Amino acid sequence: MSSLRLEACCKINLCLEVLGPRSDGYHDLTTVFQAVSLADEVSVETRDERGTTLDVVGGGAPPGRGNLCWQAAKAYRRERKWPEGAHIELVKRVPSGAGLGGGSSDAAAVLRALALMDPEPLRLADARRMAIELGSDVPFFLRGGTSIAYERGDDVRQLLDLAPCGIVLVKPDFEIATADAYGMLSEADFTDGFRTAEMATAIDDSQDIAAVSELVYSAFARPLTERWPVLGELKQRLLDAGALAAEVSGSGSALFGLFEQPKHAERAVTELARAGFWARAAEPAGMAGEPIERTE
Repeated sequence: MSSLRLEACCKINLCLEVLGPRSDGYHDLTTVFQAVSLADEVSVETRDERGTTLDVVGGGAPPGRGNLCWQAAKAYRRERKWPEGAHIELVKRVPSGAGLGGGSSDAAAVLRALALMDPEPLRLADARRMAIELGSDVPFFLRGGTSIAYERGDDVRQLLDLAPCGIVLVKPDFEIATADAYGMLSEADFTDGFRTAEMATAIDDSQDIAAVSELVYSAFARPLTERWPVLGELKQRLLDAGALAAEVSGSGSALFGLFEQPKHAERAVTELARAGFWARAAEPAGMAGEPIERTE
């Protein structure tokens, strides 16, 4: 019996273009993912007794079979016939229904933890296939850092690290279901992916956060802001506080702002919290790192 405790960083979409609908009911997209230092904590303990159990500390995440952590552990056992059983403890800090990928990151952390403890770990290709089956964002979180992604967001290619900067995450008091957000898109919101490719080039060629900020974009900005004007108000609050750029992350409801200095981000968080909004200061996170704690 052994255990691992990992951080499960959330993400923002620095650029997100939707290319159009697919025949399978999903949409083709292209996006630049950026891992962010705000993180859940995931502890995984292997056990000799058969079965998977899950404890969730903090709100916003479903218990049991409805949780991607639980599904990830079961998927790993189906693939490897190991471990016999597992207990997961999930400490939630990333809000759900916010477009920050918290659930997907938690699932990837479970896969990573089990692979690190497995005496015969999965090949990377097998882990990636399993991640795709769990959700479109899960493959990105297996590695984290800065990436460009294609198709459903599950074809991921690593970029150079984003330049250091401050990041503010802010969320209104409601969630947005991903399917609802996609249903609000019109043909006018579909683009050709050029913006995302341009941003990926800017990240790889420049350590200038101002240059990257000029290319921030989301296909969901128009329909979501029309439906929920408070999103536009929050975006303007971020810009007024000194953000170089601000936009909806993923399909919402959270927004992010990019600041030249972390201290500027912290000041903006204080102002937003004073106004009654959930807000956190963060920084870009690199590729998924070593466990916080390991016991044998």
